[in-house]
Amino acid sequence: MPIVVLFFFIFSCSEPLSENQYLPETLPSEESIKETLSSEIHLNQLNEKANSLGITLSEWKETEKKLVSEMDINHYWVSEKKQIRSSIQDTDAIDRLREMIRIRIVWSRIFKKSNISIKQKPYDQSRTSLLSKIEIKTSPQFGQPHSKWVVIEWSDYLCGFCKETFPHTKKLLSKYKNQIYYIHKDFPLDGDTNQSIAPLVVSRCLWDRDPVHFTDHMQNLYAHAKTMIKSEDPMPNQSGVWSECDSQRETKKYLDLVKKDWEEAKKLGVTSIPTFWVNGKWIVGALNQDTWERLLKDTSP
Repeated sequence: MPIVVLFFFIFSCSEPLSENQYLPETLPSEESIKETLSSEIHLNQLNEKANSLGITLSEWKETEKKLVSEMDINHYWVSEKKQIRSSIQDTDAIDRLREMIRIRIVWSRIFKKSNISIKQKPYDQSRTSLLSKIEIKTSPQFGQPHSKWVVIEWSDYLCGFCKETFPHTKKLLSKYKNQIYYIHKDFPLDGDTNQSIAPLVVSRCLWDRDPVHFTDHMQNLYAHAKTMIKSEDPMPNQSGVWSECDSQRETKKYLDLVKKDWEEAKKLGVTSIPTFWVNGKWIVGALNQDTWERLLKDTSP
């Protein structure tokens, strides 16, 4: 099955390239760039480098964009096109894809100048392979394993980007409910204290007690997660099942499930959230409705 995590061919030249002309041997994927940028350590490093140049990181990015030539983009264009299943007839789509290549070249140059190495995700993991490596039986899930798309999400209700993405994910699950097999996996931002993982623990209980309305419960958890961790008292004015589960924050069964998910994710190489796996492709960072739709199109079997 073709994967739309895109690869590249080697650029060579008889003369050494200047720093501004640097082209990587392999162009990093959007996902690996997002993951690199999600690291606070890397962001600090990038901002310090930008400050040393007397500009902001945003200004540096715009400066580098102007230095990327059409010839630079062409070095990757043929290879990139081969990864797309059908011929591209829409000129707007061509422009978008070429602009994406430009941005990936820009970040490659910025990372190189900042001495930051990009860690690529394992993008060739098959459906059978990955599903055999994760605990599915106890995880919140919708749909059937043999659906057109398998979507696995690692997230936390305290994660701002996860909260931003969830309404779009919820709409997607409703729109394609007979075509998506969705699995939710816990990845606490802070897994060292029981209080910090309380929303995820409550989520596990809600899945146990009321799976039919679980996406509504997820929405409620995103809305109240920060309040929950500030107080050990149950949230007031909630439904019966919510109040019942809110009182289960210290239940060992649910605490263990959250922590097992966390350890499992780290073994798979998940380091930041939200992280998604869709039909063999890894995606790191927030998604909106348009990017979700494009992702499903790109990963359609």
